[in-house]
Amino acid sequence: MKKLLVITGYGPGLGEALKQRFEKDNYQVIGLSRRSDIAADLTDASQTQAAFEQITKQYGTPDVVIHNVTELARGSFTELTANDFERAWKSIVLSAINVGHTAIPSMVEQQSGCLILTGATASTRGSKGFAPFSSAKFALRGLAQSLAREFQPQGLHVIHTILDGIIWSELSRDRFPSIEQKNCLQPEDIADTYYDLAHQKPSAWTHELDIRPQSESF
Repeated sequence: MKKLLVITGYGPGLGEALKQRFEKDNYQVIGLSRRSDIAADLTDASQTQAAFEQITKQYGTPDVVIHNVTELARGSFTELTANDFERAWKSIVLSAINVGHTAIPSMVEQQSGCLILTGATASTRGSKGFAPFSSAKFALRGLAQSLAREFQPQGLHVIHTILDGIIWSELSRDRFPSIEQKNCLQPEDIADTYYDLAHQKPSAWTHELDIRPQSESF
């Protein structure tokens, strides 16, 4: 049976690059989002559970889960509402909690598996105008640390990646018209790094890794 990767928040760009990279090594890859073949609102616990039950019934226990759900809410703090913060937190953190609740028990039961939670520059630095995004990404980082300390001894490799830069994609080009490809994170290169992280030996596991283009200041 093929190994199984589940990508939550699946979509074009990084999601597609991850799919292609893992399929290259004979993985079965399932994308999970509101608009994927197995559709679910990951902020809804019952929908998340139903989606993973369907995946498990059809393909077995995931070997790797990559959580890519995000919500880029930004603006002046005084103009943002509590709903803006709640929307960002639900999209980024609550979705990860729901995915963890459904995916972790089966991976722990088989005493192996890898969970990668995708963070951002905002996971460690709250920039002006990004209060909802930063506060949610900080929370995701804390969740990742807690999960790693609880489940690493049981065979689950929990990783938090910090993508420090803009990912080259159609969405990014629309949002930032002046960006140049040479200054961006390339989805295929991120996918290579994620693949390597997911296959580390247990004696040398990485928990957190920051990934940025050569030109990015930090």
